[in-house]
This record gives sequence, C-alpha cells and structure tokens, in this order.
Amino acid sequence: MTREKIHHIIYLSALAILFGSIPVSNFGMSIGGLLLSLNWVVEWNWQTKWERLRKNKLAILLSSFFFFLFIGLIHTNEWNNAIDNLLSKLPLLYAPLIFSTSKKLNGKEMRFLLFCFIMTTFVSTLISIIYLSTHFIENIRDISLFISHIRFSFCILVSIIFSFQFAIKTKKTPLFLSIFYLFLTCWFIFYLFISQTFTGIILLFVILFVYGLFVVFTERRAYFRKIILPSVSISLVLFIFYLAFISWNYYHVTLPKELPTHTKSGNLYKHNFSSIVENGSYIESFLCEEELRVSWAQRSNTPYDTVAPTLIRYLNSKGLYKDKEGVEELTATDITNIENKIANVAYTEWLGVKRALYPTFFSISLYQHNNRITHSSLLQRIALWKSSCAIIANHLFLGVGIGDHKVELNKQLTKENSELRKDMGAHNQFLTFTLMGGLCLLFGFLLILFLPFFMTSKARTINYILFFIIIFSSFFFEDTLETQAGITFYAILNSFLLFSFDLQKIIDNPFTKRDTDNNKGKNKLILQ
Repeated sequence: MTREKIHHIIYLSALAILFGSIPVSNFGMSIGGLLLSLNWVVEWNWQTKWERLRKNKLAILLSSFFFFLFIGLIHTNEWNNAIDNLLSKLPLLYAPLIFSTSKKLNGKEMRFLLFCFIMTTFVSTLISIIYLSTHFIENIRDISLFISHIRFSFCILVSIIFSFQFAIKTKKTPLFLSIFYLFLTCWFIFYLFISQTFTGIILLFVILFVYGLFVVFTERRAYFRKIILPSVSISLVLFIFYLAFISWNYYHVTLPKELPTHTKSGNLYKHNFSSIVENGSYIESFLCEEELRVSWAQRSNTPYDTVAPTLIRYLNSKGLYKDKEGVEELTATDITNIENKIANVAYTEWLGVKRALYPTFFSISLYQHNNRITHSSLLQRIALWKSSCAIIANHLFLGVGIGDHKVELNKQLTKENSELRKDMGAHNQFLTFTLMGGLCLLFGFLLILFLPFFMTSKARTINYILFFIIIFSSFFFEDTLETQAGITFYAILNSFLLFSFDLQKIIDNPFTKRDTDNNKGKNKLILQ
C-alpha cells in the first residue's frame, strides 16, 4: 500500500469520526479534528498542496477569516479568554485548507461520510425517544442529551436533506435502501415535532418550500413538478393556518352570557378579567381558592401553597372551574403533573407545536403584565440583543475585544439591573462578532458567508443553498460559532459542500454493481 493511499485512508477515517461526532460528541469532534490536522501535516506533499490551493482562491479567503479575528485582540484585556476563543475557532482555519488541498473523495466515500452523519443523528433520536419514554421531562428540550436542542435540530434538517436525496436520486439503489432512507426522512420529520423545536419546524417548512421552487424550475419531469409544488404549497399554507388557529384558541376568550357568582357549594367565585389569558380563559376567573385548598388536600400530600399557581393554571388549561368540582375531575396523571410543577396540560403533549408555542405565549403575557422575562428564551434573547447593541454603539468600529465581550455584556446587564443570569452571551452570532471586533469583524464575517455564491458554482446548488439557510438562520438566534458543536458543524459541512461534495458522483456511483466471475460462472455483489 502506497504512502498516499495510507494518508487518504487516515483522512477518510478522521472525517468519518468528525461526521459521526457532530450530533453527539465534543470529544469525538476534538479527536477527529486533531487526527485530520496531524495527517495533513505529516502527509508533507507541500508542493501538491500549494498547487491545489493556488487554484482555489475561495479556500484561501475562507481560511483567512481566522486572522480577521485578530482584530478582536486590539482592545482585549482578558487574554486568557481571548486565546481560548481563538483556539476554538481553529476549524475555520484548517477545514477549508484541508478539504481544498486533499485528494478528492469519490462517490462511495462521500456517501459513507454522510451515512455516518445520518446514522449517528438517527441513533441519537432513538436514545432521546427512549429517554422521553422512561423519564419525567419538565422541559422537552432536555431530551437532546448530547448537544443543544437547537443545534441538534439543524443536524436533523441536514439529515432530512440527504436522506431524501439518497432515497430518490441515486441510481440502481436497492429497493430496501430506498425504503430505509425514506423511512429515515419521515422519522426525522416526526422527531422534529416530538422535540417541539420550533426553530427547526419553521426551517423545515422553509426548506420544503425552497426545494419545491427548485424542482419547479429544474425538474424536467412534468408529473414530478405537479406533485412536489402543490404538496409543498398546501403543506405550508396548512401549517400557517394551523399556527393562526392555535394562536386564536390561546388568546380568544369566550365568556358565558351570565357569569356564575357562586360555586355549587355556595362559595363566592373570583373573576379577575385583568389576569393573564391562557388557553382561551382568564387564569383568575371562576376561581375559589377556599375550595381548592380543601379539595387539593384530599387528592395530594403536597402542600397547597407550594402548587397553588400551578394548580390554578392547570385547571384553567383543561377548561375546568377552579373549585371543588374542578379538582375532583383531575385524573391521577393530572395530579402527578401538577405536583411536578407542570402548569399546562398542553405541555404534556408528545406531538404538535402547542408544547413549543404555549410557553412562549405565556411568557409574553407575563412580560406584558409584570415585565418578567426569565420564563422566555425569546424575550431573554431580545433583552440580550438590546444590551449588546447598547455596548456596540460605544465601540462601533473595533468592538470591546475577543476576550472581553461577555465581561462587557455582564457589566451592561448589571448597569440595567437586568434579571438575566450572567455569562449568557449575546445569542446572536452577528452581534457577538460585532462585540468582539466591531463593524470590521462583522464585515469580514459577512464576506466569507456570501463570497461562495459569487466564486463557485457549488455554492449555487440546492444542497448548499439549503445548508446555508439552516446555518444562516442559526446565526440570528444562537452564538453558533461559540460552541464546539456549532463551529464544527459549520466549518466541516461548509468546507465539505464547497470543496469536496459532488452529488453527480454519488448519483453515478451506485450502491451495488454486478461483477461477473468468469472463472466460477457466478455473480458477486460488491458494495460500493
């Protein structure tokens, strides 16, 4: 075996570790990245690498962004944080260089890497479902056991894209494999709704719509266009109507013409029509705490005072009066939910978007009533964005330093008497880079994001466009490049799609081929 062949095997193995680790393991990503880099250096064919790199200006520009980050060192005082931040960004440097200067992957190898990514994501979803079935879950995002639930939803979306393509596009695909990949596509979509990751669900419909438009303009088979576009359009419209229906049901209150003033036991009802609306009812209407206290003690050993707000909201969410009869109608499961501080029966649903939307609706109402934002990740993000913008206004061009951005944000939150916990970050990658290095660093970041569309045709393929939609959207709601999972997801997949991926090679390289053995007169099945 030649030296070149050995290094290519190590290269492929390191990539397989990386692709298989992105959805599940920071340690695996570290090992894969280290092995990939060491192999690239030890390979030592610098002249060949230089010739390949010289012909690929895009790779040089993408890698050079790492040095753009040094702008953030100008004003930094926290050098330990700055060095750690720079080291964490190394995938932005090595990924474009290694992918663009290494030997090209063939169709079998590309499919193998994506298979590693898809199957690891699939196994992770199975583990999450088992965990959901065997544990009490107060917050559905807790079923994402390995990486952030939002970043995991991005892994699922990428898996959906390639599972679907493997199912319908690869030539001579065995029927059982096509069925398997279609099953994976449906499973991943199903899991998105179980996990209630609203960002992922919205992006799923955006991706479906963009893919539908792509099919309309590129697909030659008329019957395919007639199926895809109407299906996607109808699905999108139905989803929008469903969201509108959920919102209407949540906020729209219908009161009886004659409000009862007393319970069946003759106690006085409280009707507070200034209270928060949840599930189409005022939380503090039809309320008799005197009866709730006595009736709850008969159903549970948990003291009433510790669960009173939860009990009232739970009864309200079920459309029950908050009185003796309401408590008596609760099932044993309902009692357990209330004892576990689950305040809305919709939060117990396995499937649908109510579990994702209702907490946000309640948090917005809570903010409107008493300016509390700690119950809503969305409101917290908006507050962090405002605080970040206040800092940026005073450090517009060069920022506050790559090691100081969280320190300065903490100071700003303290100055504003914010109830947010510290060291949260801006939760917006564009704002984070602007905090680190001002408009100069932000400009460099935007440059590397959009340059590929002007410099290579691979960036104008449907696969890259869909990936770009996913990653670009993540930058608005997450500090994606401030975590190992996020930066590896972006750097590796971005470089793979721009410098190695070729769908046509995968299509032309079938899963199996027949090789006639003339000596034995038998056909052998050779896996590709």
